[in-house]
Parts: sequence; structure tokens; C-alpha cells
Amino acid sequence: FLVVVHLLFSSPDERSETITGFFLLLPTYHLGRRAFSLLSKEPPKNPPTTSFLNEFSLSPTPSQTSIYVPLMGIFSKGFAFLLKDFACWTSTHGIPHIGGSNNIWLRLFWVVVVIGCVLGFLVQLQGLIAKYLHYDVNTETTLAYQQRPFPVVTICHLNPWKRDEAYNSSQYMRDLIDAYERQTASTEFGFSSKRNGARKQRAARLTTLASNHLFDLSDNSTFNGTAINADAGYSLEDMVISCTYDAETCNTTTMFTSYNDPTYGRCIQFNLDANLNSTRAGPLYGFRVTLRAQQSEYLPWTESAGAIVSIHNKTDLPYPDLIGYLAPIGQASSLGVKYVATTRQPAPYGDCTLNTEVDLPNYKGHYQVDACYGSCTQCEVIKQCGCYYPGLPYAEGDAYESCFVETSNTSAYQSTSTNLNCIEGIINGKNFDIRKCDCPQPCQVQTYATTISQSKWPSLMFNPNECSESQIGKPWEVEGERGSNTTNCKAWYKKNTLLVEVYYERMNFQMLSESPAYTLVSCISEIAGQVGLFLGMSIISVFEFFTLLLLIFYYVSSHRSRRLELEQIDDYIKKAERERSEREAKQKEKEARKRAEKLRQEADLYDVDHHDSALPPKVTDANL
Repeated sequence: FLVVVHLLFSSPDERSETITGFFLLLPTYHLGRRAFSLLSKEPPKNPPTTSFLNEFSLSPTPSQTSIYVPLMGIFSKGFAFLLKDFACWTSTHGIPHIGGSNNIWLRLFWVVVVIGCVLGFLVQLQGLIAKYLHYDVNTETTLAYQQRPFPVVTICHLNPWKRDEAYNSSQYMRDLIDAYERQTASTEFGFSSKRNGARKQRAARLTTLASNHLFDLSDNSTFNGTAINADAGYSLEDMVISCTYDAETCNTTTMFTSYNDPTYGRCIQFNLDANLNSTRAGPLYGFRVTLRAQQSEYLPWTESAGAIVSIHNKTDLPYPDLIGYLAPIGQASSLGVKYVATTRQPAPYGDCTLNTEVDLPNYKGHYQVDACYGSCTQCEVIKQCGCYYPGLPYAEGDAYESCFVETSNTSAYQSTSTNLNCIEGIINGKNFDIRKCDCPQPCQVQTYATTISQSKWPSLMFNPNECSESQIGKPWEVEGERGSNTTNCKAWYKKNTLLVEVYYERMNFQMLSESPAYTLVSCISEIAGQVGLFLGMSIISVFEFFTLLLLIFYYVSSHRSRRLELEQIDDYIKKAERERSEREAKQKEKEARKRAEKLRQEADLYDVDHHDSALPPKVTDANL
């Protein structure tokens, strides 16, 4: 009644919860009543105590039956009766037919049917469990449209250092350049006599080793006693000729920051601190920058002329040597980006990590797979080489020193070259298997899918502002192309400048999310369906079997010393018989004493009457 009233006056959500709880309580109530009745100490109306005691060669008496039955309860009927009783009240199909069949052949038939159904269910169960443990996932793609933050654009020169500045500011760079330009082998730097790709790559890595040394040079260093400008890297003014964002001129003070990369030297970053947003797609509403790259300043081992562009989030470190797009000189490079948000499933469906902030031995900050692998490789470099490689993430203030030996002498150069040999053996995979690094993919990833297209820059009819008659500058004059006409200026532009455009191709973006293809709920539902199909079981049936297990456990635990219990019961019965016999004997003795006392009293009365003078005398004369 209370449930019905609650359903009438409750909300839909509360009504649903009430109905669910009611049906969940039904099996509990039913099984509770059944268990209470089975565990009750009340004896049955027709207890088979006599046959039970005969099993142990005991001779029951009416008094034994009256004493034993309350002690054993329902379990006095035995284990077989317990199972047969379960077959009568279980809701599982097939089992009642086995327990209720009087014909042996009919019972065997139902046993075979039940066993066959159980085997069929087990086959289906194995397939369902294997399907669930495979942990398949579905990938859902959702398109959304909204205002998006503009990504960070990191631009680096393909030439990391200005040749003349590096040559004049560092004795190491001077000796390295001289050794490279000579056609002979160099034992100090490990150059072979052949001027091939391996020679160029080694020179580039030797330069990377000295990156911290070059970054640390002050603006007023002295070289051979002469004050020089030691800034061998490219500044913002050296690289950027013009810049616009959303069709407006860039504010170079707030929109640009500097970033030092060990491979590409000093780079510039756009929108790291500016928090710019994009509301429209297309090149006109993105980031456009004209860059200067004077090839006359290039190091002799720099093969390509231009810049490398990396597009990433603000929380990510740029890795232009791993994820970068080349923008060559004399070309307009358009990079259309599409924002993609990916959500992966963690274990057991995948091996991604939920940690967004990590504290690796050589890296701290937002988790990145590239940073993790770099940190792992750096640990191996420190382990094998005894120093750290500046081209990989490393911990500031670490006890280990750089693999670059700053002393400018042959012995120091040879030590640096030896350290580089050790590093190359690790980086190239000869002395280290990078698969040993535990670097799972992050579960939450934000990337920018980039489409790049290029065209000639500048066009024949385009006249840059720097090439106007009133703004003729020095760059092309320094290149040796002296003159004040526009033709010379355009020729210089084609050989020393490039244009980079970064913009959203469209404002809608993709959200890729993984979801379990086969959940635990689905697995349980299908198992329940197979159980119902093959065995006709339900939730109540499960509780019934659970109750049976409890009853069996109780039966076994209470009958471990069954013979001893029966002997104790028999002793109790004998004691009760002796007490009853003693009571009966005492009662008989009491009754005998009462009868004797009564007879004695009657005898005494007879004796008094016999001697009483009031009685008539006895007749002695026969004639009277």
C-alpha cells in the first residue's frame, strides 16, 4: 500500500527508482523467507527420525524421537533430502523435472537435457567473455563549430647561427668551420676526408653540442682582445620584415617571444602570450609574415635555405626537428590548419596515460610523447657517456656536465668528438633500443592537422615596400647587388626572403572520441540472455543457488563430527532413560510403600477389634 501511494505522488525519476528498488527487493524477501523456514529448529510434522537413526544402528524409541528431532531440525532428513527439496522450490528450468521424476529413465532423460543445455551455455559464455576481454573500441567523429584560440607558431631559421658572428665570437666555431672547409680528414672533430652527407651531419651535431656555449655568449664578449658582437643567433628584427594578423599589422612587442632551440638556434614564437582568437577562416584572417634569410650568413654545412615552421598548443614545447614544415626561400608557404581533439580510452581498452603533468628525470611540464622519449634517451646518454646532450631535454642544475668541452684546444675537441661518438651510437639505435622507453600516448590530445601549399614569391608584378624608390635599403647592397632600381631589389627578395601564412582552413573542427565497443553491462546482458535461453534462469534463480550453497555450507559445517554428535545424542537419550527409569522406580516404590502402609493400618485395625471386650464371646458349647 505504501509503495502504491508513493508511486501516485512522486516524480517520474523517483517513481522509476521506487519500481527498480521494489523488484530488487522481491528476490531478497522470497529467499529470506525460504532460508528462514529451512534453518528453523521446528521439527517437521512427520520427521523421518527412525530411518535416520537406523543408518547408524541406533534403536530409536519414542522418547529418543522426541528429543532428537528438535536438535537436528530440517537437516535431520539428510543431504539428499536437502537437494531434493531444492529441486522442488527452485525456479530454474529442468531441475524440478529431475527431482520430481519417479521413473528412472525419465529422470535420466532430464539429466541429459540439463547437461546439454549447460554445455551449450558454457560455449556461449566462453565466447562472450573472450569478446569482452578483447576490449575493442569504437571511434566516434563529431563536428563542432565555435571560435577557436589561434595556435602558437614557432619559426626557426634553417641556418642556426650566422657564420661570421659565430666565427668571430667562438674559437671552437672558428676551428670547426676551418676544419670542415678543409678537404682533409680531421682527428679533432672526427671528419673524414670525404665531403659527404655524413660529414655535414656530424658538423651539425657538433654545432648542436655547442649550442649552450653560443647562447651563453654575452653581447660584449671579447675575442683576441677585441670587443665583438657575440649574438650569433637571429633576432626578431633580423628575421621579420613585415607581419599581419587578421588583416592588421602585428604588434611585435606583445605577439612575439624568443625561443632557444639547440638544433636551430634562436627562434621566434607567435601568439605564445598574446591569447589571440580566430573567428573566421581563410588566409586573410590568419597570420602572415615575411621573413628575411640572408644566405650569405649561412654556415657551410647548412644545406637548405629557408625556415622551419612548427604549429602547436601553448602547453606544448615545439620540436621543429621532429614536427616541422619547411618553408623555402623564394616561396610563399600557406599552412592551413584544422583543429582536432582526440580522446582515447585508458586501460584496459588502451595504453594511454591520463597524466597531463609529468615529472620526468629530465623534463617537467605538460606531458608530450616526444619529450618523454627525449628524456628517456637523455638518461641513457648520461648512463653510457657520463654527460648530457644539449640536443635532448635535460634537467637544469644537474650534477652531470655537458658533453661539450668548452676548452679550446685539441684535447678538448677530441673529448667532444668522443662524446659525440657515444651519443650517435645511442641516437642511431646501435647501443640503445628506444622501445625500452615507457612513453604511452596521452589520453587527451589536441593537434593541428596541417595542409601545406606553396607558390612563387614574390610575383613579377609585386613591388615590396622595401623596393620603393624612397625606401631603398642596404640588404641587397650588402649582397653586392648595388643599385637603386626595383629589379635588383626583387632579385634580392627572391634569393633571401620568404612568405609564411598560417590560418584556419575552416572554423568547424573534429572531435575524435573512443568508447568501449562492448561494455561490461552489454556482456552481462548477453550472458543473462543466454542463461535464460539455455537454463531458464533469472536473478531470483541466482539467489536461489546462493541460498543452496549457504545451506550446504551450514549442513557440512554442522555435520563434520556427525558420529560424535549422534553418540552425544545417544548418551543424552540414555541419560534421559535412566532418569525416567529412576523416576518410575521411585514412583513404584512410593506406591508400594503406600500400599504396605495401608495394609498395615488395616491389619492393626483388625487386631484391635479381635481383643475388644465389647465383642460377643465366641460360642464354645455346641448344644447352645
